[in-house]
Amino acid sequence: MKSGTPFPIKDLIFFKQGIYNLHESETHEYELLLRCEAEGLCAFPSQLFYKIMTDERIHKLYIDHIEELLNDYFEQDQNIYCLNLDYQELFYEETLVFLKKFKYKDRLKIEFTERIPVRRNNAYEELVPVNIIKAVKQMGYSIALDDFLSGVNTFETLYALDELISRVKISWVGFKRILPSKEAHKLLFSLAHIISELGKEVVIEGVEEQGLLDSFPKEWKQQSYYYELPRKIK
Repeated sequence: MKSGTPFPIKDLIFFKQGIYNLHESETHEYELLLRCEAEGLCAFPSQLFYKIMTDERIHKLYIDHIEELLNDYFEQDQNIYCLNLDYQELFYEETLVFLKKFKYKDRLKIEFTERIPVRRNNAYEELVPVNIIKAVKQMGYSIALDDFLSGVNTFETLYALDELISRVKISWVGFKRILPSKEAHKLLFSLAHIISELGKEVVIEGVEEQGLLDSFPKEWKQQSYYYELPRKIK
């Protein structure tokens, strides 16, 4: 970023996409999807987000911005929202300060993404900062693993965080990209069974085929374009 160039934190907004419980006719739970709004277009700001994650000064500006957005959202309705956090953010003080003072903890779920931290100061052999995550849990937040089996969200991480997490999200898109449909289907069911046996809630992301959706137990929650397109939060 060149000196004097404005950093477009102010252009960051959230879209929302419903997480559906098939035992209910409508949803009141949504994942927050970060987008950059510029020139009438909205997209995930990948280059900008990398700078946010790797520069703590910029990350502080980002946290201040989304704190204001989130407070506005939570004051407007009684929905439950799920916020993605990279593990990297747990090593930045402003993240924990924000989480501690945020007053709607009972309606904000934290989803830890699969991305590996760029810089960290926890034990070398520790994949994720368990003690910091434990502190987040003790603040009153429900915690989920996002994109299970991608990046750092492995079985080792699942078992390391077993007592701290209540939900695991599995992305069908990743399986379908690398496996034949029948094998992907078997793997999905096997993983979901293990996660259920551990007492965790299962959320399947990205399934749009009616036949496949019909084969799922209704206990599995669904998040996909089949049920709802992401939309801007007013």
